[in-house]
Order: sequence, then structure tokens, then C-alpha cells
Amino acid sequence: MPSRSRRMRAVVTCAAMAVVLSLGITPARAQTPPLSQLLPELILRDITLDSPPLPAGVPGSPEGFTHVAHFSPLEAHELNNPAVGIVQGFNTQMATQFSTFPLGSSSGGLTYVFDENVGTFRRASTSFGPLFGERALTIGKRKLSAGFNYQRTSYNTFEGQDLDNGSIKFYLRHEDCCNVVLTPEAPGFALTLQPNGTRLNPPLEGDLIEASLSMEATTNTTALFVNYGITNRWDVGVAVPIVRVHLDASVNARIIRFATAGAPNVHTFQIGNPDATRTVRSEGHATGLGDVVLRTKYRFLTTAGGGLAAGVDLRLPTGDEEQLLGTGGVQAKFLLIASSERGRVGQHVNVGFTASQGDVPGTVPGLTATPVPNEVNYSGGVDIVARPKLTVMGDVVGRTLRRAGRLDLTTKSFEYVQFPPPTGPGCNIFAGTTCASFSAEEFTPRSGSLSLLLGTGGVKYNPVGNLLVSGSVLFPLTNAGLRSRLTTIVGVDYAF
Repeated sequence: MPSRSRRMRAVVTCAAMAVVLSLGITPARAQTPPLSQLLPELILRDITLDSPPLPAGVPGSPEGFTHVAHFSPLEAHELNNPAVGIVQGFNTQMATQFSTFPLGSSSGGLTYVFDENVGTFRRASTSFGPLFGERALTIGKRKLSAGFNYQRTSYNTFEGQDLDNGSIKFYLRHEDCCNVVLTPEAPGFALTLQPNGTRLNPPLEGDLIEASLSMEATTNTTALFVNYGITNRWDVGVAVPIVRVHLDASVNARIIRFATAGAPNVHTFQIGNPDATRTVRSEGHATGLGDVVLRTKYRFLTTAGGGLAAGVDLRLPTGDEEQLLGTGGVQAKFLLIASSERGRVGQHVNVGFTASQGDVPGTVPGLTATPVPNEVNYSGGVDIVARPKLTVMGDVVGRTLRRAGRLDLTTKSFEYVQFPPPTGPGCNIFAGTTCASFSAEEFTPRSGSLSLLLGTGGVKYNPVGNLLVSGSVLFPLTNAGLRSRLTTIVGVDYAF
């Protein structure tokens, strides 16, 4: 039996390894803007034109009129611009999944019961259990386990569209800036700074900017955990996540000239070069404490190798939500756990509900915040004792984020007035009538729930004594939401 000092050294070693993995990178400086606002600022503010003032001699032109920020809704304080709602939906869904990504189970892999016949503890199961699921077995009275899980996630698609190759496009509509009105003086019209609600008058409002997004998004999470058996049926635990988030986004912008082909310097990224494009980029990272999770599990029915248990996870708002390290609110997950074991094969099923409080970080200033969604949680899987010191495990993990909102890729029609207008009826700019339209695919926000389904597979190995090491992968089974091809998880668990 290892001495107490050797046990303590093992725990210290586990903690030190976790800290090295998670904090070995220099902690982030304060981000300007914070990570939760990086995309809205990049897409809705930073794309500006190289545009001179309106040429002299235009009748009624306001002094100092310029086109520089006419495609920047945040600069123009135009929150009703359709692009704002689309970027808002994209950003809040990304922030929700970043801040609520599931942690690996903190339940000890080595479980014990007190054998009164021999007056000592014996293993309650030959299996070391699952990683993302829970089994009804408890660790044992006055038993303690401690360790860490480290997981790395690199996101690569959103709603089935690649994140890193510019295939996700946002279309920035021109600001509804002004209005051309008829006047009795020659030449009979004047420009005012009063919007008319059409984006058709003056015709220059019909131009678009196509903004193609390329983004790298990764999270690295180290969860330090401790689990203690108060009785043979009741466990309590805590998981302390240390999170690093990194975002690197660039947007390539090009002008689609529906209305200014004859006067390309009106809307341009480079005077004299109508084909010029512009790329804007923003990068940031943050490292710090995530949302601490307090856990408890009580086994109320015992069967051979398992039984029924109830669990509660209380997720506290300790992470900085503006840096996507946490939700900014409290979450309570209530879980019903069933498991059994026959020979070398164990099975487990979990069904639960997560009640959430607080708002999703990343809301565009001036818009109504989106509440952190409640969740329906479910998982199931098997663990197989391949050898006495080796358990192979596999799980399916499901989450339904209720009323989280969705984004659907749809074909949209953009209407505009050609200028100079073609001859014939139906092209009266003063009436705001449409002369032509353009179709393109773009996300459309809608209400609804987001269902995420993940698969996981891995192994737990007992190299010596009461030490467990684990390695597994987590992979998506659907295209919904923000997803990673593969999340890798490694862990260490030591039982006392």
C-alpha cells in the first residue's frame, strides 16, 4: 500500500501536469474588443470604403457628405440593417456552444464497497467506467479521487459550412442614408440626409458588399477535479476548468456594383481601382478560470454492478463571459442515471435537464440579449473490460439547446434600381420602384431548438496502483451548429 506522502506526491504531480498543459501559454492580455464582440466588430464596423466626399456641383448635396462608413451598420447606428440580425445570430450561437461545451466526467474510475466478510474495501467494478457519461456506482465511503481532464477542440464548420475557406458569406446592405427629392429649381432634384426606408432611392443604396469569412476557433480546457464519497451511496465533487480560447478571423470584402458601375469611385476600396477588394482581420485569445462545476450523485437503488442514481451539477458563473470563458449565469443540470454490468460489459444511460439563467455573451450593443438556453441532456454507451488493467469505452452524447435559435442557408433576392435607369416604364427612382434583382445564398435567423449529437470512444488504463490514465476522442454525428472534426481528451485520475 503506498504511503500517504507518495499519494500526496501523485496528486501534486497530476495538478502540476494540468497547470502546465493549460497555462503553459502566456495568459491573454485584455482584448479590445473582447472575444465575444470580435466578429460583430469585424464584420459590422471595420469594413469601410476609401471614398471621397460627394463631388461638388451635385444639387442640394449636404456639406461633408461621405460614403466611407455606409456599409458599416454599427458606425451608422443602423441596428435594423438585415446584416446585423444575421451576424448577431451567428455570434450568439457560437458563444453559446463555446461557453457550454460539456466537460468530461469527474466521477472516479476506481469504485469501492466495504466487504464486511473480510473487513476491508474491495473493487465494486472491474470496469473503470465511461468518460462523458455517468454510471450509478459511487466511489465508496471516505474514498477520494483527484485528477484532471485536458481537452482540445478546433472548430471547422458551422451549420455544415466550412469556417476556414471563405464559404460563409454575409451581405452588407448600404445604409439607408438619404433621399433624392424633386425640387422646383433646376435641375429639379436635391439630396437630403433623410432615409426613406427603401434602400432604392437614391439608386447608390442598391450596391452590396459581399463579406467572406475565414475563421480559426479553438478552445483548450483543463478540468481539475476532486470526488469524495460521503457514504457508500453519496458522492460529492468539484470540477475547476481552466480555459484558453483563441479566435483568428479574417473577412475578404468585395463590392457588388448594382448601381454605381458608371461611377465606381462612389463606392470603392481604392480610388481609381473599381475591382479592388479589402481584407480585414482580427485575432485574440483569452486564458483564465472557466465556470466551476459543483457535483453530487446519490445511488438510491443498487443492483449487481450498477443500479439507479440521481445527480446534480451546479455550474457557477466564475468564467469571464465577455472573453467566452463562461456563460455569465448559473446552470443546474438534473440527471437520472441507470447502469448495469454483466461480466466484462457495462452499460449506462443518462437522461437529464439543464436549467439556465443569464444571457448569452456577444450580443450586439443595442439589441435584445439572448437568454442562455435550457437543455435536454441524454447519453448512453458501453464500457468493456478488455484486460484487467484496460477498459475500452464508447458513448453517444446528446444535447438539445431549447429555443437557442437556428440559422438556415437560404436563397435571397436583393432588389435595386439601376442607374442610369433603362428606358421604359417601371424605373422611377423617385417612386422607389425596383428595376432588377440579384439572388445569393445567405444565412437566415429563425426560432427553434438546436440539437447536437456527439460520439466518443477511448480507453482507460491502470499502469500501477490506483493510478488511471485515459485517452479518448469526441466527434460530431450531425452537421448542426458549430462543430469540430475531432476533440481530443486525455486525463489522469488517482484514487485514495
